Amino acid sequence: MSAVRTFTVHLTIPDNEAFTALETLARLGVPVDRVIRADVWQFELDGDAGDLAATIGSFETIFNPNKHRLQERSQERPEAGEVWIAVRDETPATRVAGRPIPGVRAIRRRTSWRLLDASGDDVPPDVRTRAVETFLCNPAFQVAIS
Repeated sequence: MSAVRTFTVHLTIPDNEAFTALETLARLGVPVDRVIRADVWQFELDGDAGDLAATIGSFETIFNPNKHRLQERSQERPEAGEVWIAVRDETPATRVAGRPIPGVRAIRRRTSWRLLDASGDDVPPDVRTRAVETFLCNPAFQVAIS
């Protein structure tokens, strides 16, 4: 049986993509005061992957210590108030930047979105659903996971 380890990569510098999403949602009339975006990397293990966090940290295409924060998640699913956007009919990768990771059978990448209100709390589920349906997810080739 294989295990899945999930990591998020957050920007520690201003996130232009999250800012653009916030501005677009505002133009669409979706009441959101703050948008937090992160890359989600899921690694399906087929054996001993060693210090997977250190390995991930060595891939400049995933993580740059000057502008990112890497965090391992305890769950394989989004947290309450969060939605992940993935490619529909995704074929998992087996390499990162052309390099295999020993002990890793499959790699999946998602985008995490967390939408907050003026109090810093998660927006209500109906607001999050509206944001996903109107902007964050294109159902022609993406799927929302919540």
